[in-house]
Amino acid sequence: MFCIVAAVVLSILGIFSATNRRLAKEALDCVFRRITFRPCNTGFDEKMKAKILGKVINRSERTARFLSKNFEILAWIFFVLMLASSIFMVRSLYLFYTTGSCNGANDTGFCVFDPTGENNQTSSTTEGACPVPANITDEGGGLTLKGVDLDLWPVMNTDSKNQFVFIGCYSCDYTRKVYPEIRKLVDEFEPEFFFGEYPTKLKTDYLSRIGYCVYNQDQEKYWQMNDAFFAQEKSLLEDVDATREIISNLGLDVNAIESCAEEPTTEDSIQKLFTEIRKTNFYGTPTIFINGEPLVGPKPFRVYAIQLEGLFYWLK
Repeated sequence: MFCIVAAVVLSILGIFSATNRRLAKEALDCVFRRITFRPCNTGFDEKMKAKILGKVINRSERTARFLSKNFEILAWIFFVLMLASSIFMVRSLYLFYTTGSCNGANDTGFCVFDPTGENNQTSSTTEGACPVPANITDEGGGLTLKGVDLDLWPVMNTDSKNQFVFIGCYSCDYTRKVYPEIRKLVDEFEPEFFFGEYPTKLKTDYLSRIGYCVYNQDQEKYWQMNDAFFAQEKSLLEDVDATREIISNLGLDVNAIESCAEEPTTEDSIQKLFTEIRKTNFYGTPTIFINGEPLVGPKPFRVYAIQLEGLFYWLK
């Protein structure tokens, strides 16, 4: 087993040293011969054992005797540790590629490939225009679409086999970051796409009423309006004139939309939508459900695509 451990270590060190490259070749030859039940031609294991013991004995004769007596056992221990660490590394790489986290979907533990944890960051729902009561948030789990009435949500691509439910807000940084990737994904794979706008930061809840009225008047222009709101400077989201300009540029009657937004029935409908959104137990935006499976935070494009179309989504 020492030959295997040495082959791995020396192969890495050999990138920077010609001497280590030569030793790595000997170690690999030894490994090949050992797995074919033949002895090493070069006596590599004995040669390296002598080198190690030669250095250790100058420091501690007792330690050198211990190493000499238990050399094979220690080699097995190091082999098992190396094998275990390799398995965990491969697992972490796979999970990071498929979920955006080394530890699995929505796990906020440290990940060396995402040291800032940005793939799991969310905008809090405990303050802002429409705070979520603390007693219904469930940061450890409980995210669900069970019992949620999606008939109240804006939707597109209703004949798709895949379902993509997106909870976000126009003024939330992490939602704004991921929105272009989501729109690209929706355009490419055409899932049944539901959008629940939940204002958690700036006091932009009036945009929810505007959106409700635009959606009921022209669904296609509603999605164009969404694109415009997410592309707009965040500081302008509270600017009524800027909102009026977006509506006007869509070719809609601004006065009619604003009159609709002021109607009590519109507010009632929006509050019903907010109630349904809260039933998901979401605790921050963006929160996404792909075919019922929750993903929290701004994940890379590939994570959403894998959830929708499988690991080899780019071949489809």
